[in-house]
Amino acid sequence: MKKMLTMLMLTVLLLTYTTTATADTYALTTVVTSLDYDNDVVMVMDFNGNLWSFEGCEDWAVYDVCSCTMDDQDTDLIYDDEIIGVKYDGWITGWMERLGY
Repeated sequence: MKKMLTMLMLTVLLLTYTTTATADTYALTTVVTSLDYDNDVVMVMDFNGNLWSFEGCEDWAVYDVCSCTMDDQDTDLIYDDEIIGVKYDGWITGWMERLGY
């Protein structure tokens, strides 16, 4: 009985950790707005107009669409969120011009 109770407690702890670990991330679609090759920084804008950046200019181009995996840093505000992963999703031409940039 004691062994079964210990296994149950470990299972609950594992499920709690798994749920907590993934609840702090979300996907954010962005468009590349500029590339700083000197500092290896890619600047992206989400569709609310917020600017984000990540390192690694290698294969990125202006107007590329990328999906960012974001960490919300356990806060309600997005301004301290952090990009923890990026994935190429295609490209859009004329997007910035349509927004007036």
